[in-house]
Amino acid sequence: MANIYRQVKPCQFETIQLDFQNTTWFDANMLAMLGAIMESAWRNDFDIINLVNLRPEQKKIFKKTRYSYFGGESLPDHYQTTVEYRKSKVSEIGSFEKYLEKKLLVNPGLPNMSALLRKKIKESILEIFNNAKMHGNCEFVFSCGQYYPRKGRLDFTIVDIGNTIRKKVRDYSGRKVSGRRSIEWAVSEDNTTRKGNIPGGLGFTLIRDFLCKNKGKIQIASADGYWYEKEYTSHSEDLSDFFGGTAVNLEFNVNDQCSYCLTSEISDTDISF
Repeated sequence: MANIYRQVKPCQFETIQLDFQNTTWFDANMLAMLGAIMESAWRNDFDIINLVNLRPEQKKIFKKTRYSYFGGESLPDHYQTTVEYRKSKVSEIGSFEKYLEKKLLVNPGLPNMSALLRKKIKESILEIFNNAKMHGNCEFVFSCGQYYPRKGRLDFTIVDIGNTIRKKVRDYSGRKVSGRRSIEWAVSEDNTTRKGNIPGGLGFTLIRDFLCKNKGKIQIASADGYWYEKEYTSHSEDLSDFFGGTAVNLEFNVNDQCSYCLTSEISDTDISF
């Protein structure tokens, strides 16, 4: 996807075709990334982008997510296997919150959790959204998700095309930090590039802890860096192509049979097994 961004970005007044002929599978949550890239191209002197040679099953899943760039009618998602595609203005945090409540947090694939923990997870995802406004300095945030019952996972992706994490960390530190090292620095709980008394950090602490316990995964790509964490083990690497924004993917393990709540909800009389 970063490679596509690199090829599309310099185009001006052109018709661009994205050919899916050799694409046997496309994760629906990655429509958030594709939508962000297409938006970036369209704003660059109004390029025209067409999706061609989509397989019937790909067209079907695109329509279920209500992917607006595809055109045509949407399809109902009776089995809740997608989290609707959404392009949100960064000022629409209230609307995005309702979207999370109605489209993501009600998904049957999510592990069993208390109402308070569900609220805190929502707040953590809202912090990721808010980072696009505070750190990314962009106009829109793109999101989409897919529930894979057979693969045992639910993925939800949030993307913005704006200042990269690398740029913000470099501006803040005055050092030429790589993309992957910038992400490593940014995900640390006490680090922030915000000034004054504004709370900082990427707001990942709670959701990272939950996904580690859940045996899920969190992934971040920005500039030329990629980072992920699974079961309290993190890994980072350099990307071969530059992506001019930030993408965050939250992967929930839907086969998790545990029930979760906040530590503060457990009384002295409770017994854990």
